[in-house]
Amino acid sequence: MSDYLPNECLTEILVRVPVKSLLRFSQGERSNLLDQFILFQHYSSYEYCDEDDHGFRTYVTTNDEECFALHKDDESFPHNPTLKLKPAHKFSSEYFRIVGSMNGIVCMVARSECFFWNPSLNKTVKTSCQTGFPSWFPVKQILGFGCDHITKDLKLVRLFYSKEENHYVVPPLVVIFTLSTNSWREVATPGPMYILVQSKSSPQAFMSGAFHWVAHTPPGQGSSCNVIMAFDMTNEVFYEISLPSCLASKPHLNMTVVLMNGSLSLVPDNEVCLDSYYSGSVWIMKEYGVVESWTKLFDIDIGEQGVSRVITFRNNGELLLIKRWDELFSYEPYTQESRDLHFGGYVRDSDKSTYKNDSYFVDTHMESLVLLNECTDED
Repeated sequence: MSDYLPNECLTEILVRVPVKSLLRFSQGERSNLLDQFILFQHYSSYEYCDEDDHGFRTYVTTNDEECFALHKDDESFPHNPTLKLKPAHKFSSEYFRIVGSMNGIVCMVARSECFFWNPSLNKTVKTSCQTGFPSWFPVKQILGFGCDHITKDLKLVRLFYSKEENHYVVPPLVVIFTLSTNSWREVATPGPMYILVQSKSSPQAFMSGAFHWVAHTPPGQGSSCNVIMAFDMTNEVFYEISLPSCLASKPHLNMTVVLMNGSLSLVPDNEVCLDSYYSGSVWIMKEYGVVESWTKLFDIDIGEQGVSRVITFRNNGELLLIKRWDELFSYEPYTQESRDLHFGGYVRDSDKSTYKNDSYFVDTHMESLVLLNECTDED
């Protein structure tokens, strides 16, 4: 077929073929048909991603398993998965932290190791991620997983804040891992003079080639200032995006940044809600980088219990959220109605107690051939 069709037409056909169907080709056929396709499409974008497909992770306590599943974002969510997933690699004796999903690769961290898992191929690449500090030394770690839009390479950036006299020191040490070279290196440009904050449940806010976090000035350095800090994955530099003036000076912002319809949004993240401020509003930046375009969409009103964390926006306009110390809910912001999804998830900590907030992680899923030709830990 490739002898009669231009490469452009062949690519347009192959990008619409499911990964499992492509893998039916023999190795020789794959080398002829798919080499250029793999480089073009599966190190590329979400252009052909089905936005109705959501990858969903939760823990269960009955047999200490971590559950992964693919769901349609419809009325059946989260009870009728279209596909249940099981990692090929046993990650560790403890539950791991999901950093994010990009181009079909799920990035996860468990203590001193990082894992890059392709659920479509059930392949995993593992790398050491030692902090460089003694095990007893207090260190705050922030992570971001994204794609270099020029080379199409996947990168994991890590920031380490050391602690002195009960406060974290700026700037942090910044290192970056490149999947194609399977190596870590220190970032040459200076780290930010802010303390970055990272949500444990919300999907990553990666857009315009950059990863985004909410950040604040260190305590004791004058008046409080909150910003969005972005890291450009191609040029490997940090830059600031201002928040609305009514949020920029809040001493305890308790919000995180996510994407809504391709725009930066601020949503509540009251995991550690201090009495001084409880976050319940949702904001959107209609024009990227333009502070005047910040618009408040609505306040979340679910009664006295309050919202602990917004996980993600759903395709029907509802929010997937966790009420404080409760289970998973779907919230309609304009009628202010919330529906209990009757789905309990747990995470076990070191003292064997259980709580629910960290157990959920939801992100858009796409099939991918990334890692197809890589030597992984299972090969």
